[in-house]
Amino acid sequence: MKRALAGIIFSFGLWALAGLGGCASDPPQRQSFEDCLYGAPEPIFDASLPGVSQHRFELQPGKGVERFVLNQSTIVQIEQTGCDQIRQEFTFSWDAAGRREDWAAQAIQKYRELGELGAPYLSFSAISEVLQARKEKLRPRGEAISLQPGLAFRITAAETGQQSKLVTVLYETAPEEE
Repeated sequence: MKRALAGIIFSFGLWALAGLGGCASDPPQRQSFEDCLYGAPEPIFDASLPGVSQHRFELQPGKGVERFVLNQSTIVQIEQTGCDQIRQEFTFSWDAAGRREDWAAQAIQKYRELGELGAPYLSFSAISEVLQARKEKLRPRGEAISLQPGLAFRITAAETGQQSKLVTVLYETAPEEE
């Protein structure tokens, strides 16, 4: 099991480092991406995928912003910022109807749903599996957990009226941060 989990972690680490997600982090105020290690952000998803609707992507100074509706119920916004280190912020919003959320379970489920969109998105399923294995360490207060050496993940969450909002950040870490 540990060997399989290590393979999964390595796989999505390669996804992140290869820039499938599009970009990296550093100063978000950067105006262009021509000198960036990973180049300009690119959309991760598109409207042709079953389960994705109302898709749009906008390249802004210093970041790429992608927004869509997932499975007709969850609004997803992805901000890819920076230049030389990967940083992707995923914001998931959905109607909560006043129920209390298990934020770790929601993070696991949302990444699983992204991974179910097709073979190019299996890295999100791998993230979901790693989050499931580390569920007891996953807290909605912004504390980071290491997914693998050099790759961290954190969540924050909020309930506002009838709306639940989960913000997750996937980012590269420097060796001294581990």
